[in-house]
Amino acid sequence: MSSCRNKQAEVNPLLAPWDTPYEVPPFDKIEIRHYKPAVEQAIVRHQKEIDSIASNPAAPDFENTIAALDRSGETLDRVYTTFSLVAAADNNEAMQQADLEISPAVAAHRDDIYLNEKLFERVEAVYEKLDSLPLTPEQKRLTELTYKNFVRAGAGLTPRSKKRLREINSELTTLGIRFGNNLLAENKDFALVLDSLKQTTGLPDDVINAAAAEAEARGMKGKYVFTLGKPSLIPFLTYAKDRNLRERHYRGYLNRGANGGDHDNTRIVERIVRLRSEKAALLGYPSYAALKLDGTLAATPERVYEMFDRLWEPTLKLAGEELAEMKAIKAAETGDSTFASWDWWYYAERLRQSKYDLDEEALKPYLSLDNVKQGVFMLSNRLWGLTFRPVSIPVYHKECLTYEVLDKDNAHLGILYFDLYPREGKQAGAWCDAFRPERYTADGQRVAPVVTVVANFTPPRGNAPALLSLDETETLFHEFGHALNNLFAQTRYKGTGMNSMELDFVEMPSQIMENWATEPEMLRAYAKHYATGETLPANMIARIVRSKLFNQGFMTAELLAAAQLDMDIHTLGASDTLDPTELERRSLYEQRGLLPQIAPRYRYPYFAHIFNGDGYAAGYYSYLWSQMYDEDAYEAFRQSGDVFSRELARSYRRNILERGAAEPGASLYRNFRGSDPDIRPLLVARGLAPAPSPSDTTAVRDTAVILQVSADTTDGKRQ
Repeated sequence: MSSCRNKQAEVNPLLAPWDTPYEVPPFDKIEIRHYKPAVEQAIVRHQKEIDSIASNPAAPDFENTIAALDRSGETLDRVYTTFSLVAAADNNEAMQQADLEISPAVAAHRDDIYLNEKLFERVEAVYEKLDSLPLTPEQKRLTELTYKNFVRAGAGLTPRSKKRLREINSELTTLGIRFGNNLLAENKDFALVLDSLKQTTGLPDDVINAAAAEAEARGMKGKYVFTLGKPSLIPFLTYAKDRNLRERHYRGYLNRGANGGDHDNTRIVERIVRLRSEKAALLGYPSYAALKLDGTLAATPERVYEMFDRLWEPTLKLAGEELAEMKAIKAAETGDSTFASWDWWYYAERLRQSKYDLDEEALKPYLSLDNVKQGVFMLSNRLWGLTFRPVSIPVYHKECLTYEVLDKDNAHLGILYFDLYPREGKQAGAWCDAFRPERYTADGQRVAPVVTVVANFTPPRGNAPALLSLDETETLFHEFGHALNNLFAQTRYKGTGMNSMELDFVEMPSQIMENWATEPEMLRAYAKHYATGETLPANMIARIVRSKLFNQGFMTAELLAAAQLDMDIHTLGASDTLDPTELERRSLYEQRGLLPQIAPRYRYPYFAHIFNGDGYAAGYYSYLWSQMYDEDAYEAFRQSGDVFSRELARSYRRNILERGAAEPGASLYRNFRGSDPDIRPLLVARGLAPAPSPSDTTAVRDTAVILQVSADTTDGKRQ
């Protein structure tokens, strides 16, 4: 009896059937020690499935090769996805050590699949007769994507080149983990410690109280501690009167990963770029950017640089005008117009208050997290009839909130996790992913997704709830757009799901949601004072609308600067010299003339989007490329006369949100809009062009010629 109990106790909860509500991960049973053996066993299971497909004696066809490959690896997907998402949101030393062992093993297993000659022969055989097969459009698309994935992963290389590619992939995986761990350590190690209340002059009371609480938590009661987390950093830069302290805080942020010592990322960046250049050369591409952009809407680095050139000059002009206004304020107040990057937030807020009579701190009581969350729920109900019902399910951290999402007919659509406050061990920023993406069983039954939205918003302070800034509010709407994309997905195959959408299209469903966040009617619906219930006053709503273009020169410049750094370093050839610090200086300030008062949104040593893994490498431009789509799409709602049009929302859901990568993004967009996107709404939204008159439609469409998306380069057939 005892031995039976011991055997039962040893069952790994990640591998056992998930008998939780809605089959969510059994977080109440999972321990860190379970992840590695679960991944190892899942790899063995998947490899057996792969071997069975590759050695199938039957002639290769869609069902026994492409579909079988798509269905394989379900256990590994489930286990490794759970580990990866928890590691990003709730990390510690034990998780970091596990990651250094688990992720390289998964990367090696991926190589075993894509470099399997027998398997590729079967995939290629199906692909070569694709036009003659009686397949649905989605099945053809899956076949195209599968074949291209194998080619881009090195399936056609010689044995010697495959061996070298495996070595590169293994080292890149480890370097990416080290980069992220170093950045976590740098964020944790920095603290701006103030000894007296006088040093906090200008800061709002709630910010001071939060700094006092942080100090007490660190055993420094009576002092004030400010960290590099955005809820601490941005208010300090915005309100702290002491210029020297603002400089110390901002330099702490700018120098992350470049301070020398064990956590310096500079050499890691150099090594990652070298390996990526070598990998691209092995695969026959002139640069890593060319490799990554193959199959995207932009298609080539040259087209991305065309967009940069289109935006850069008007952006610098607008930022220069903003700078001149702030210098004038500084000179009038201090007698000195000298201006540095750590002055921008402070004097931008002064300018906002004087120009628009809009005080961000006065807005926050109306933007409690609960109210903003209800706002995205209300919008989803109004557009698509969705309902969000709190549910009690296992969570990986006590701060997680969980909901069942019901469709307009009350059918179960999916599960949604919210994890929204900063804490030690959580990566910076905000993101959305799925513990279980939507999928279909072999008999055609839809398996609903389990989606998670993670952020680092201002936490509750004292007796007040979490009060968000306008930027944080728009961030929640943004990530919720990704969540809706996951929840609505109706693709039949894993390989045509969300993870296969083009990088420069996948941000479109998230960014369009930001438009609704500040619609006057939406603000009247959700922006209520947390203490009195009073609706945000009409004059404040009008000021928000009038100030939408405020500081856009700065915000576009720092985003463009980061995107250009990303593209510049990933268009280097394998033999080009590389010094990240020098490249940054030369690329942005010497060659392009970026204002010295503006730092790029991300510098190389802390550019986690492109070095903490491969996700946005040579892809940070995608936020701007996607914005061309989302602004043009939102223009359709405006032109309809009803930005809450359910008819348009249904079309948007059916043609884009449900489709994943079942068709190229450009085709999906044309199905919804009837044409390719126009760049003009993007330029208008960023203050780079005046809003057109209603009759000026011809001129508006002409501005998009340089960036028209051609189906010829995005149909999955381009070699």
